Amino acid sequence: MRINSEVNPTSLERRDLLKGLAVVLGAAITPACQRAAEVPVALRVAGAARWTTEQRAIAHRCADLIMPATDTPSALSVGVGEFMDYVTSVWLQQSELDEFLAGLNGLQHEAQRQYRKNFVGLGEAEQVQLLSQMEAGGSALNASAQALLHSKVFGRLKELTVVGYYFTEVGAKQERRYVPMPGRYDGYYKLNKVGRQWSS
Repeated sequence: MRINSEVNPTSLERRDLLKGLAVVLGAAITPACQRAAEVPVALRVAGAARWTTEQRAIAHRCADLIMPATDTPSALSVGVGEFMDYVTSVWLQQSELDEFLAGLNGLQHEAQRQYRKNFVGLGEAEQVQLLSQMEAGGSALNASAQALLHSKVFGRLKELTVVGYYFTEVGAKQERRYVPMPGRYDGYYKLNKVGRQWSS
């Protein structure tokens, strides 16, 4: 069952969330993903599909492998697939899209080469193995241009999944801890106990 919900943080809260996600991803959020995340879910209208049904199925399956169901719902069940569709159809520049689709095609090619099956038809263990190979592509000192491309594409898949996930209500309130007002107010707290005032 898909959960169709969104969080409506202020622009300052969105900025803080994006900064936090950049730490999780280990890289800055790309402009396309940032701009897409700033648009409220109700206003997101995907344009004409710019990828094949096969490429879309691979990307969606990867999202569920990156963030599977645990005690919280999986990426696809909270709407990450729709976020991916929106970003690829509206926000990615043609060069970014071409690179992303080449990586998805490479993943499909590797599935067929190594297992003689389409990526989405593989078992979870084989799919995870291929994604791990894709992620490690750029880590080798003598990595080929193709391996570096695949590594970059894995970064894009991870970014779309993580940003799409944490901009849903489930991601913001269940996966992360949500405290509307952290701490408690104590008007008589002694300044000498902390030694200085807080700036914010």
